[in-house]
Amino acid sequence: MPQLFAFKDLIDRYSVAFDIEHVVDGSYDDLGEWVDVVTVTTPARGALIPIPSRAVYESGGRINEKDRQLIKAGTPVAIGSHVVYKGERYQVESWTNHGDYGDFEVYLLKHVSAFNEVTP
Repeated sequence: MPQLFAFKDLIDRYSVAFDIEHVVDGSYDDLGEWVDVVTVTTPARGALIPIPSRAVYESGGRINEKDRQLIKAGTPVAIGSHVVYKGERYQVESWTNHGDYGDFEVYLLKHVSAFNEVTP
């Protein structure tokens, strides 16, 4: 089924640059040596949008004003990855795939403070 809506040009117009960090689990390399967990950083672009105040209110405290939505076309972002934008870190909590209707995905990004960040 062809996509009904093409938003890639609109998303590109309002997108910003950010980094996506994801953890690659430890594994054995070609020589049989153990390679520890590695964090890989990939540059990306997308529309980072503040959560509307009504959605914050209706969430019952699950979402706050520092959280963001990411609207992105192209390569999907893995749940649990981190988005780094202007020195702030956000963890990808969930995503909504609009693949049947459009050429984009919407992600919920939870703000990660220095106090609740977990390192591998």
